[in-house]
This record gives sequence, C-alpha cells and structure tokens, in this order.
Amino acid sequence: MSDKKKPVTPEQENGKLSQLDMLLGLVCAIFFVDTIASVATMGAAAVTWIVIVGALFFFPGSLTVAELGSAYPENGGFYAWIKRAFGNLWGARISWIYWSCNAIWISSVATLVVTVFCQVFRLEISNTMATCFNIAVIWLMVFVATRPMDNSQKIINFSAIAKLCLGVGLVIAAILYLMRNGFEFANPITIKSFVPTFGQSIVFIPALIYNFLGFESMSAAGSSMENPGRDVPRAALKNCLLVSGLYIVTVLAMLAIIPIGDISIIQGLVDCFRIGFGDSPLMNILVYGIGATFVTVLFCQGMMWILTVCCVSSETALTGELPKIFAKTHKNGSPIGSLIIAGFVASAMTLVASSMSGSAEEMFWSIFSCTSFLLLIPYLLNFEAFLKLRRTDKTTIRPYTFPGPSWFAVLMVRIGELIILATMFLFIWVPGTPFNLKQSMFVLVGIVLTLAVGEIITRSCMAKYKKSVDRSDIDAWGNEDPEAE
Repeated sequence: MSDKKKPVTPEQENGKLSQLDMLLGLVCAIFFVDTIASVATMGAAAVTWIVIVGALFFFPGSLTVAELGSAYPENGGFYAWIKRAFGNLWGARISWIYWSCNAIWISSVATLVVTVFCQVFRLEISNTMATCFNIAVIWLMVFVATRPMDNSQKIINFSAIAKLCLGVGLVIAAILYLMRNGFEFANPITIKSFVPTFGQSIVFIPALIYNFLGFESMSAAGSSMENPGRDVPRAALKNCLLVSGLYIVTVLAMLAIIPIGDISIIQGLVDCFRIGFGDSPLMNILVYGIGATFVTVLFCQGMMWILTVCCVSSETALTGELPKIFAKTHKNGSPIGSLIIAGFVASAMTLVASSMSGSAEEMFWSIFSCTSFLLLIPYLLNFEAFLKLRRTDKTTIRPYTFPGPSWFAVLMVRIGELIILATMFLFIWVPGTPFNLKQSMFVLVGIVLTLAVGEIITRSCMAKYKKSVDRSDIDAWGNEDPEAE
C-alpha cells in the first residue's frame, strides 16, 4: 500500500513519456492482482460495486487531480497541493503519513511474498520461520532499493506487463475450467447475484476502494496534452474503463473457478491457476512459472513503492520538515536513511503482528487495514485542498477544470469524501459482523501511534526549521503567508 506514485524517469522529465509508458504506468499503479481474491469474496455483486465505486470515486477523483495537476504542475502531487492549500506543517504531515504507512505496509507485502512462495512450491513452514522469512524479504527489498535505479521505468513496465499476463492467465484458467465442467460456474451467476448488498460482502468493500486509489497518477498527463479541456476527461474516462474492466474480468474469472466460501484472500490467485490448469506435469510447470511471476511482481511493486516514498521523504527532510536522518543518501543517490528506518519499522510491525495474529491471512488483513486507513487521509485532505484552492486562488490559470457547474464539482467531491470516511470506518469494524477486539485494537493502536509520533516529529522539525531561517512569512504553525510569496 502506498501513495502509488511512480519515480520520475528521464523520459518524464523531458516530456517524452510515450502513451504506452503512461498506459503501463497506470496499470502498475492501480491494477492490484493481489487484492482480486478479496474483492471476489463479495460474489457477483462485486461487479456492480466496481461500477458504482468507479463512477462515484475513481472517475471524479481523476478529474480533481487533473485540474490540480494542470494548474500546479510542480512535483509532489498530494504533498505539494495540500501544502499549497493548508501550509508547510500539513505538507510535513502528509509526507510523514506517506512514508510511515508504506514503511508499515511492506511488512504485509513480505507476508504475501512468503505465503505465496510457499504455496506455489508447496512448502510447509512454522509461524516462527515464516516471520523470519518475512523480515528477510523486507531487508532484501531495502537492499535492492538502495541500488542504482536508472531503469525504474523498465521495472514499472515489467511489473505492469506481468500483471496483465497474470490477468490474461487467470481468464485462460477460467476458460479451461469451464470447458472441463460443462461451462458451469463454481458460483451461481444470475441477475439477482449482481444486486449489491450490505451483508457479508461489505467486509471487503474497503479492499475494493483501495484498488481504485492511485488516481493521482493521472495528474502528470494534463501538461503533455494538446487540448487538456477536451483530452483530460477523455483520458480519465478511458483509464476508469480500463481499470474497472480489468477488475471485472479477473473477478468473474476467479468466481468461475472457486466457490466464494473457499476463496483465500492471500492464496486465491494461485489456487485459481492450479485448479484451472489442472495437475498434469506440463501444467504444473506452467503454474510454477506463473507463481514465480506473481511473487516477483509483489516484490517489485513493494520495493518500488517504498523507494518512491523514501525519495519524497528524503526531499522533505532537506527542507527541514522531517528529521535530517531521512535526508541521508547513498553515494548513488538512493535515500538510504529513509529506507533503513523503513526497514526497522516494517520488521517491528512484522514481529508485533505475528505475535497477535493467528494466521497469515489475519496478519495480512490487520496490517492492510492499518496502512490503508492511513493512506486514505491524504486523499481526504486533497479533496479539501481542491475545494479550498478553487475558492482562494482565482488567479492561477487552469488549462483544465472539472466539467460542469461549480456545485457539481463540490457535490462529487463531497460524495468522494463520504466514501473515504465510510471506508475508514469499515477498516475498523463492519456492522453486522462479530467485533474482533484484538484485530480492531491492533489497527486503532497502529493508527494512533503513527499519527502521534508523526505529530511530535513534524512539529519538532518545523520548530527547528523556524529557528534556523529568518522568514516572516511562516507562522508558529508552519503555515506560509501567501501574501509574502
């Protein structure tokens, strides 16, 4: 989990990012094959929910960041826009949340990597051994992230192509399964089954919302378009249809192969390949290859995300908004200070979650809930920043604006905010289901500690920053006076 922003490549800096690179970057940023199983547990109604969330959250969200990105094209995305709207201290808070939630999140990625690897190669290991391997994977990610990353776009493209191949492979597995079983789905697919409900399926609606996070990756597109007013909404709609289509096809493929009650949120994808392709020696070799690809994708996307947010936190530390240790870089330019601290945080989270969780799935979902809650905060604040900058900044030229009257943009933003707040609540407890006190406390304590530590650190850094520079346009709260610029 992360802010899902991709490292800036030489092609991007020169404005020569190809349409293919942009398309693959979008797939890499938003198409999450590891959460397909979670969404599929909602049954056929997941398809309807995907359409609803795409229309009410993903598409409007893409349009808001398109307006912000075309009006304020500086690097930083959410961090830059929120800082512009609410001041330096809020910018520092966002940078901390991005870094901390990703540092915690890579522990859940490590859990996925180890669990899927063991499943693919049919290895049985103890919980203690799994924890040791999880920590080893975390530090391997940190080590690889400290290496020179001149070919970051190639890694992004590889990850995107591999994800698309996994999606296509899942569809092929479903077709093979259906051919062997008289085209009878493992789950009943009727018109009634597509009706969205608020029953047990709502447990995994947060995972569905999470799948649509990353629409800020659209923000860089507006400046490179000939007619942003015409092309940006078209691109946003195209991207919304692409991502929604990928999720709908892959979810239906999984529902064709495995009954809802048998879907594992961690092992579900590999189970589909194993059931769909069968147990012949040739097919087993194919499944091993697919499983190895899946593990590699999980590792690469985890490593790239933590590297990206560590680069952002390193730059933020140079301005005095985070501790100086975050600004320490390797001789090759990698943010080694931020990466090493992230490695220790992720390792500590792994140990705590392992001691409190009864299974890999429970451990994964607990960490996923904690980090996703934190990740939603910047999205909520950015919606508010969008509205504030519209009200207060009337002079900046906006090559693209949210279509329709102002009240329509406000309405869609408010709906997006309500969706975020409801998702936050569902990460803690889902009404109508038993209250898991241990898991909910783990999530709540993790959120409170992360935010409290961040508040102490950012306020301390901003106080030191205020003393070190003589700038009358920064008040005691770290907010810039726009009239002083």
